[in-house]
Amino acid sequence: MNKSTLAMAVLCGMGALSSVPATADIIDEFEFHGYFRAGYFFSSDNDFKKADIPGQKEQLGRLGLEADNDGNLTFITRTNIGESQQLSIHVGIGDTAFDDLIGFLEMSGVTPTGNLWAGKRKLADENYVFMTDFFYTDLEGIGVGIQNYEIGDSFLDLAYIASERNISNSYDDYDDFVDNASTNDDIIRLQNGRYVTDDERSNIYSNQNNVMHTFHAGYTLGALTLHGNYKYMPDNWDLTGKEWAEEGYDVTAIYHMLDFFGLKGNAFSYAILQAGEGLGSGNLLGGTLTDYAALRPGSLTQGYKVNDPDRGDLAPITGDPYYLLTQREEDAKSVRAILWGGYTNSQGIGFFPSLQAQYNDEGTNKEGDDAGYNYWVSAMMRNIFPVRDNFIIQTEVGYYENVQNGGHWHQSKFTVAPTFVLSDGLSTAEIRFTASYLPLSWTTGEEGNNSIPLKDDVVFGIQADAYW
Repeated sequence: MNKSTLAMAVLCGMGALSSVPATADIIDEFEFHGYFRAGYFFSSDNDFKKADIPGQKEQLGRLGLEADNDGNLTFITRTNIGESQQLSIHVGIGDTAFDDLIGFLEMSGVTPTGNLWAGKRKLADENYVFMTDFFYTDLEGIGVGIQNYEIGDSFLDLAYIASERNISNSYDDYDDFVDNASTNDDIIRLQNGRYVTDDERSNIYSNQNNVMHTFHAGYTLGALTLHGNYKYMPDNWDLTGKEWAEEGYDVTAIYHMLDFFGLKGNAFSYAILQAGEGLGSGNLLGGTLTDYAALRPGSLTQGYKVNDPDRGDLAPITGDPYYLLTQREEDAKSVRAILWGGYTNSQGIGFFPSLQAQYNDEGTNKEGDDAGYNYWVSAMMRNIFPVRDNFIIQTEVGYYENVQNGGHWHQSKFTVAPTFVLSDGLSTAEIRFTASYLPLSWTTGEEGNNSIPLKDDVVFGIQADAYW
């Protein structure tokens, strides 16, 4: 990413760091980083109207399916104070959970080693498969911590993070539904069979957006990184008054190789194994309460369920992915494995595969019955073929299989993307033209109606993508 230095007089005019002692340099560096993508996709099966693409890019590969436009800007000032201390102020807009502002402070030189930080930020966002836009750790919230504390040849990270879900629209809609229900049979019941009273509803609502406390530790020694998260969320109730897990944990092991699983050359690869229980399972495996955690692949009982016919009129409320995010049994367990990497040969042809899988044991419900299991596996490959300066052909193939209590469904895709690219090695911009073939596409059926067979679809798109 590019680094820019601004004139000190301009920054002084902005009133930056007015509390820094007069003996310090006011501003030594100013950095401006960013990312954006913007695209539009059309379905041939739907008369070239806007393609109805769900969030499956994390399993099939993002190329040609990435309909969610996104962007963020980050501004950083760095001030050297004396010879051994530095203050960094980070302010960002976009790409955060539930609101659009992120900001935190970093202080170096105030602890024996490492950096002390506090504020709202993402942690470990380098744990990311770029071909699938899959962050296998997703730690974000307001907190405090220390990073890169040296212990011999290793490094230790410690942090506390507070995060909360925001589903006020869901329970407002639920309240309206109950008030307008024609019969009591339309109203969700409490677990013991009683109907929800007004007082009970008020108590339930007051606990819908409770904070989740996350205590994080990370340890890096050479190529191996270990993460652990302990999570606590008091009174984790749903709209029926059911109490879900209040505690949980997850652990992550990441092994980074400077070759492609043993193949030497212009290459890299990663092996990742994750496991969690309670609030560390399902969509919360490796994550806190964020928009992304609610929507990424996790447990098949979570994510979007708003069109589930089994939920009836309440599906848009009780099937909301943010509402479902914390609905984990105390003994629910999840395991996720990822192998991914890249290799570029002497002709400049690149190969970038990813294999991913997650298994979820949903635990036992309050009656002691088996609540079931589900799992998904996916495989994808992106290839890059250089044609001439600033022009490449990218291709991507992907396949996933979902299995829930014995039932299964799958999807595949094949994408070709002629791409114009400019890069200086730090900043990169691409303009892509994409065509994706989707055999028996989910975009062609009617939700909840198995009598209408799925058909093949071809999705065309254009997309601009840049980071700096």
